[in-house]
Amino acid sequence: AAAFVLRAVSKHSPQLAHAVVDSGALMALVTCLEEFDPSVKEAAAWALGYIARHTKELAQTVVDAGAVPLLVLCFQEPELTLKRIAASALSDLCKHSPELAQTVVDAGAVSLL
Repeated sequence: AAAFVLRAVSKHSPQLAHAVVDSGALMALVTCLEEFDPSVKEAAAWALGYIARHTKELAQTVVDAGAVPLLVLCFQEPELTLKRIAASALSDLCKHSPELAQTVVDAGAVSLL
């Protein structure tokens, strides 16, 4: 439930997304990507995507937290909703720079598409 709240806060502005990161919630969201329950993974992936979509700096922060390999693993899960959300989050990371896009490529995401 907390991840859903963080997602709702993060989506509105870069300032609110920074507030989520500054609160220390980023590592908790990344850890949620390793949970067994797909709905927990979905909420975390969604929140991470919303954080990353605002600025290159925020996207880099999500990458630095170790989210990319876990998002790629989420994309390989059987649940279609989780696949879609993980793909969207990876897209939000890629859009800011060629370097961020290369990070996603290097994690093996492109071959799974």
